[in-house]
Amino acid sequence: MPLVDTHAHLHFPEFAEDLDAVLDRARQAGVATTVTIGTDRETNPAAVALAERLEGVYATVGIHPHDAADATEDDFAALERLARMSPKVVALGEMGLDFFRNLSPHPVQERVFRRQ
Repeated sequence: MPLVDTHAHLHFPEFAEDLDAVLDRARQAGVATTVTIGTDRETNPAAVALAERLEGVYATVGIHPHDAADATEDDFAALERLARMSPKVVALGEMGLDFFRNLSPHPVQERVFRRQ
């Protein structure tokens, strides 16, 4: 049975030099599909662009709870645009609530989570 990696950050700079090798190793291990996760206004378009370029790679778009305090209406509009424009966007995320690290106030995280 082929495997799916549902949470990767392949668009992060750390993978730029050896992304092909990373994906080859994943395929050799039985991973047929990888979902690369957008987390903010910079990484959402990067995740989608990477997914559109690579076979077997899909993307999510979202605002991570750590970045909730910085979210703007333009960010929400961009999420919707990205999600509608590309069939490679398969979910919303990375989003949710993170009350452990508290990098954004709880009420702000809740508002941004509901808005997404």
